[in-house]
Amino acid sequence: MENRFFNVKDYTSPAPEKATKHLLYQNDRSNGVIWVIPSGEELPAHYHPETDDVWIILEGKGDYYLGKGKTFPIEAGMFIPAEKLEIHGVKNTGDELLVFAAVSAPMPVEMIKE
Repeated sequence: MENRFFNVKDYTSPAPEKATKHLLYQNDRSNGVIWVIPSGEELPAHYHPETDDVWIILEGKGDYYLGKGKTFPIEAGMFIPAEKLEIHGVKNTGDELLVFAAVSAPMPVEMIKE
């Protein structure tokens, strides 16, 4: 792997106007990304038919989508796994950026909106 060390600050400034995904690495087994979501923006509710998706919330807070209109409040410091077929997504409900790292496996990742 060419680069194994990443600094979150490199992806949060300047702040984006909409939810932005930054691919840090990808191989035939997994990938790692940083999501940066401005206040009031969202990553829509979705699922992956064959892929688990693990989130680590680094900054901010939001409402995590569980499907069927249900949400759960999340904030920095939380670890949130979603197994394949489990609905997930998030809306930033705070005044600051919502930033999280996500690792998905196995590849490829197919995203189906709820």
